[in-house]
Amino acid sequence: MFSPADELFVPAAERVSLALAGGLGLVVAAERHHLKEMTSRVLFVRWRTWAITAPLFGTAVMGSRALAVAFVCAISLQGLREYAHLVELPVPYRRALYVAGVMSAPIAAVSLTAWRAMPPILLIAATLPPLLTQDVRNGVRHLAYAALGFAYVPWLLTYFLLVREHVAGGKGILLAIGTAVAISDVTAFGAGKIFGKHPLAARLSPAKTWEGATGNLVGATIGIFLMGFAIPSTLNPLVRALLPVVVAAGAVWGDLLESLIKRQFGAKDAGTWLPGFGGLLDRIDSLLVVLPLTYTVLVVWG
Repeated sequence: MFSPADELFVPAAERVSLALAGGLGLVVAAERHHLKEMTSRVLFVRWRTWAITAPLFGTAVMGSRALAVAFVCAISLQGLREYAHLVELPVPYRRALYVAGVMSAPIAAVSLTAWRAMPPILLIAATLPPLLTQDVRNGVRHLAYAALGFAYVPWLLTYFLLVREHVAGGKGILLAIGTAVAISDVTAFGAGKIFGKHPLAARLSPAKTWEGATGNLVGATIGIFLMGFAIPSTLNPLVRALLPVVVAAGAVWGDLLESLIKRQFGAKDAGTWLPGFGGLLDRIDSLLVVLPLTYTVLVVWG
């Protein structure tokens, strides 16, 4: 007897494989004049990263709860490492932030009530370092950036578990929005490169354009359509129609938010962990905003 997640596996794998094959074909076409060195070209390196991360995301979606928790913890920890380095947090604040970050997903898996109580309790605990050191110069600044780091990375990522465990058909919806976010980023990049003329937020991210943002919506629509079989038939038709808009808006929002943080500290990328993309934070910035937005829309109108 197959569970709903088992029934999703084969068609999801087929569609992801088809998307990756199509993507590779486009990369080969785009790099046809550089085939000998294609494996070192940025487009191919990005495609290779997608080919590795897509199965990992799918496994976390359809695997056991423990596997999903481990996935969120691992992504949270690496994201926090990049964030802490980016905002120049001192070591004591970093360690406290890492501990708090890896606690978010396990606590949410056990008790949503306890998870919702985490922010105020952790904020109170986080005031101890500046109070004990009497750091009147930078204590509040470090405290503020540490609090933002917790809210920005592990807290928002934990919505992966909330959608998966507490929304009807949540696993299928995660497959759909994960695919939509991925394709949305690709089409935004392509549309911006080919058609981009009107800056979206020149001071935050000079390369981003309104044409690229339109590409976000097109890609999100393609992704939701591609994985439409995984979305439960009982979902409110209005919400189903809104999902591409939610994904596209969240993707742009998340991208600009990370750009704001990077510009504050004069950084181009959050790290070098993911070849072709920069840091992991550069890859999940869209998902960080899309997940809670999607959860809210599903709970309110689903």
